[in-house]
Amino acid sequence: MAASVLWQPKEEGIREICGLLEKSISPNSDKSLIWQQLQHYSQFPDFNNYLTFILAHAEGTPVEIRQAAGLLLKNNLRNAFKSMSPSNQQYIKSELLRSLGAADRHIRTTVGTIISVVVQQGGVSGWTELLQALLQCLDSNDLNHMEGAMDALSKICEDIPQELELDVPGVAERPINVFLPRLFKFFQSPHASLRKLSLGSVNQFIMLMPTALLQTMDQYLQGLFVLAHDSTAEVRKLVCAAFVQLIEVRPSVLEPHLGNIIEYMLQANKDTDDEVALEACEFWSAYCEAQFRPESLSSFLPRLIPVLLSNMVYAEDDESLADAEEDESFPDRDQDLKPRFHASRFHGADDAEDDDDDIVNIWNLRKCSAAALDIFSNMFGDGILPTLMPSVQTKLASTDDATWKEREAAVLALGAVAEGCISGLYPHLPE
Repeated sequence: MAASVLWQPKEEGIREICGLLEKSISPNSDKSLIWQQLQHYSQFPDFNNYLTFILAHAEGTPVEIRQAAGLLLKNNLRNAFKSMSPSNQQYIKSELLRSLGAADRHIRTTVGTIISVVVQQGGVSGWTELLQALLQCLDSNDLNHMEGAMDALSKICEDIPQELELDVPGVAERPINVFLPRLFKFFQSPHASLRKLSLGSVNQFIMLMPTALLQTMDQYLQGLFVLAHDSTAEVRKLVCAAFVQLIEVRPSVLEPHLGNIIEYMLQANKDTDDEVALEACEFWSAYCEAQFRPESLSSFLPRLIPVLLSNMVYAEDDESLADAEEDESFPDRDQDLKPRFHASRFHGADDAEDDDDDIVNIWNLRKCSAAALDIFSNMFGDGILPTLMPSVQTKLASTDDATWKEREAAVLALGAVAEGCISGLYPHLPE
């Protein structure tokens, strides 16, 4: 803390750097000249202290300039933090902690990003004051402080979650053991921002599956069930993502609740928010790869298959199937019906063919639904056709221009199930 008393900025330096930062965010400025000037300033040992001061204390300065100072500071610290003098390091750390509860949300999020970078450089053990500061903010009743700490913690969990699993000298418990109960508590916060940040933070540990999370899995699952119908779409999306990751990493923890989870994911697959629906749709491929008994899912197929087919109808922000597959219109029985592009972002993406058109490779709800039908056709074979074919035939029978999207979805569905249901499809090919 003494460093913050010893170092004080000069007004002239603040004015010059703020002027340069203002030019840097102007669309008409000479970027190369500004870059040269910034490189000149960066040669001064306390340049990053100035950037820190502008971010933390320049309340009369436009937020955009303060943010620009913070983003430049973040980039500088990635390369220079370890070589800085201990007094300058301490000044930057102490000012970042003071700014966790900054009144402006943009400043708080920038501070959180920089804090994560500092932890990446020196680890949690090199900054034990951070742990105490985060706990004090999380346990306060001030929303700005809670959000600021939660934002910083979420970025640490995203960038370096393994750091929170390590023993820290002088700290009684591993950080994750201290933070997890607080994260679970925020699942029930009246503030959507805290619900989203806390759930997103816990989700970052699913792949690592530390002992602390495994031991509190029942509490985590109960929290997911509470958030399953959250009013905020981003929270619902994170709930779906959690179930998808859990079924990939530790399917046994979901088995006792499988029926309820399948029911929920089926409903989420119809969510009015496309991102929630897409995240839910990923569950079906993950379920099949987890090698659960097919019977657990088969009773849901009469309701699930129509949802998948409905999600395959071309939307305005999707590329047209005809555009995506110019020369792969519905072929005869001697050709492969399976569309080239349908590999999940999680499953089989390494085998996907390259394409010069990036738009064709964008993963979306209709492709994910096609991938689910594909994997169902291989798991259940011709057994899915009594549910699928009536809808497909109805869509194909429409002839007016207004229903071309329905016909396209039917063609896409047939291509998706062709491999697994080829014998059952033969009688229908003349149609």
